[in-house]
Amino acid sequence: MTASYGQSGEMRLTITLAGVIALRMLGLFMILPVFMVLARDFPGFTPLLGGLAVGAYGLTQALFQQPFGWLSDRWGRRRVLLLGMAIFAIGGVVAALAESMTALIIGRCLQGSGAIAGVAMAFAADRVRPERRAISMAIIGMGIGGAFLFSMAVSVPVANLIGLQGLFWLTAGLALLGMALVMTTTSGDAVESEPAETPEAGVVVWLLCLSVFLLHAVMTQLFVVLPGLWVDQFHFALAEHWKIYLPAMLVSVLLVLPLLARMGRRGAEGKLIFPAFCLLGLALFSMGLGTSLTWLAVMLAVYFAGFNLLEAAMPSLLARVIGQAGRGRRMGLYSTFQFLGAFAGGVAGGFVLGQWGPETALHSVAVLCLCWGVAIGLLLKRGFLKSDPE
Repeated sequence: MTASYGQSGEMRLTITLAGVIALRMLGLFMILPVFMVLARDFPGFTPLLGGLAVGAYGLTQALFQQPFGWLSDRWGRRRVLLLGMAIFAIGGVVAALAESMTALIIGRCLQGSGAIAGVAMAFAADRVRPERRAISMAIIGMGIGGAFLFSMAVSVPVANLIGLQGLFWLTAGLALLGMALVMTTTSGDAVESEPAETPEAGVVVWLLCLSVFLLHAVMTQLFVVLPGLWVDQFHFALAEHWKIYLPAMLVSVLLVLPLLARMGRRGAEGKLIFPAFCLLGLALFSMGLGTSLTWLAVMLAVYFAGFNLLEAAMPSLLARVIGQAGRGRRMGLYSTFQFLGAFAGGVAGGFVLGQWGPETALHSVAVLCLCWGVAIGLLLKRGFLKSDPE
């Protein structure tokens, strides 16, 4: 990016990239709240295979994030974004036409193979000035959060209307719309040369990679467990689940946005990681107690607050500490751990759910979050996770 690209150009690009990622994630998020219930009638369904289907896209995302990032460093971000969205669309078609769990899992793997999350973050980091980069990453994070919120509101009624296969056709259509948005972007130069990544920054990158692995493993395991728990234990119909998801998500957004804005301006995103993981742990442990549906709804709002804090703060911190050289590869590494966590959470959630039930599945990830939160707190005291902007 040249100096003439300007603030308005930065904002247009940021909003476009946020829209592309939001459309892609909407197609993935809409599957989560309903899959484990709707797939029960699929030939060959078991809790383990269901969890594998939920998390399969995470495995292929993990495998292809760095290759896509490497390609984008050489071919250009725009071309690789288009390639990734095209593969995602093909995966949606395969899943929509599936007549067995095997074919469905293959479709989900293809969906994940269009691994563009790291490429999009690198594109934004290339073209937005360092002093505005945290804002750009926050907007992209808000796009993902908005997609999550919208999917929580509409996935159940839409699934009841068009079914599981219809949802996969919808994801393919969203991918095509995302490709159209990518076509509106233009080529351009990166911002002026930036400092290379320091050894200290490398430590922060790996801590963030491990953190995002845990965050998305927990999120996927939660949605492997929660829909069936509500249906089986509380006899709460699937068509009504949005009445809990939507208010819980809205409350969490209202709680965390002011905090995110203040900490982002101060460049202190790293300080949010410790309390956010503790929030996740406490909420998940409380949900595992399963005392009432109302209590589960309150704790879900607490969980979403912690999740939204981390989902916005960690990529913003990452953008602050990495250098310009090989940015696509570095962002790809972060996204690799993100989606590897989603795969691990789906498989582990299905296994633990089938073997020991929903309470154990929730309590196990609660302990992991609390332990990681404590570890992050100790690292903060030792001077790690300080954001050192550019």
